[in-house]
Amino acid sequence: MKIISISILLIILHLSCVNQLSSNINSLTKTNDSQTVFPSFKYDSLTIPVFFNSLIINHYKHLHQKDSSLFIEISNQYGFDKNDTNNLKTFYTLRFLNLLFTSQTASSCSKGDILKIPYMWHWVSSNPRHEIKFTENGQDLVKTKPPKEFSKYNSYADIDRTPFLYLSDLCLEKEKYYLSYCDTFSTFGWCSEREMAFIALSTLLDFNGKVVAEDNHSWSEVMVQMKTISKNKIGTGLKNFVVKIDNTFFSFDWAEISEQEQLNWKNKIGNSSLSKWYNQKAISSTELSKIKTFKVHPMAIKRIENSVVRYLNR
Repeated sequence: MKIISISILLIILHLSCVNQLSSNINSLTKTNDSQTVFPSFKYDSLTIPVFFNSLIINHYKHLHQKDSSLFIEISNQYGFDKNDTNNLKTFYTLRFLNLLFTSQTASSCSKGDILKIPYMWHWVSSNPRHEIKFTENGQDLVKTKPPKEFSKYNSYADIDRTPFLYLSDLCLEKEKYYLSYCDTFSTFGWCSEREMAFIALSTLLDFNGKVVAEDNHSWSEVMVQMKTISKNKIGTGLKNFVVKIDNTFFSFDWAEISEQEQLNWKNKIGNSSLSKWYNQKAISSTELSKIKTFKVHPMAIKRIENSVVRYLNR
């Protein structure tokens, strides 16, 4: 009788635990108005590209679930297979990176909705970068000698922020910079600096991209292949597209590219005298090697993950 009683008790306890676990899961995935709540993930010690790839893999379906309207609109326009896993992954990887790295306008301290990386004018008078301070010691960037690799510049404030500096700053333990009207922030940049970092990271995630600079503005372009369905829904095919991504003005535009256009696409980098330099830096083997081996600090991982989850759940 005692053995039977103990067995019954264990069954009761097991069912109670299962019910409690189910309740906990439901509380994490539903709000009072039945909207989905997206979960947070934990990450081990990771390098920059591995972390961002993991971040996107964990959350791109959540982004699709939050708002699929743009994906559906572009899929309908070009006949994408909406159920193809590679299509979804390609689309939302680029969209996620755009959301993470964009600002809203070309005005100092304009920030995106997730990582809130401020746009910051450069090479103008007065230069807003000369007002930025280091959060750790309150020192003005303009009164600080630049690192050795930037020795040609007058000060830390005057540096053209290359991809490794831009991305490694983002991945430090604490937010590194402060500006009175912009609060604290991890990294910053104007159009060309944002796009160089974007192309460097997307290159490490196996995308084929470039920086285009024309008429005093820069943006990114990435060539991708998507599975399409014919209009009569008989048969599928692969087509190439160019995605124009502007990380200053938060735009994300798609266009089909012909086989003939593909031959010269990589070399069309705009009419700016700096276009070539931007692309050299964006895919520099030195820059990419340093980015590829830089470990993201656990506090930066937590900060970035929390920012993504807050955005998804708002």
